[in-house]
Amino acid sequence: MAKGRGHRHGNVRRDVIGDPSGSKRWTPLTTGFMVTSIIGFFVSLLYVATKFSLKIGVAFAVVFLCMFFASVISMGRASPDAQLAVKPVK
Repeated sequence: MAKGRGHRHGNVRRDVIGDPSGSKRWTPLTTGFMVTSIIGFFVSLLYVATKFSLKIGVAFAVVFLCMFFASVISMGRASPDAQLAVKPVK
């Protein structure tokens, strides 16, 4: 069927952009992301949980805690070159 058209099974798609070696590149999250997670955690526990609802405050605290853990993990896995790379001025 498709043999006459040059189609072979198992070919790699060439229109997909990606790293040819298949390795993942880690980049650190921004400092603002970490600061937002810390401030959001304390605001959700101290303000939202006391003024509005304890369940909503704890739910927000869990989300901000996950954000904090994500920023710590990304700091540990990123290469120093990615952290020290010059960012273009907008």
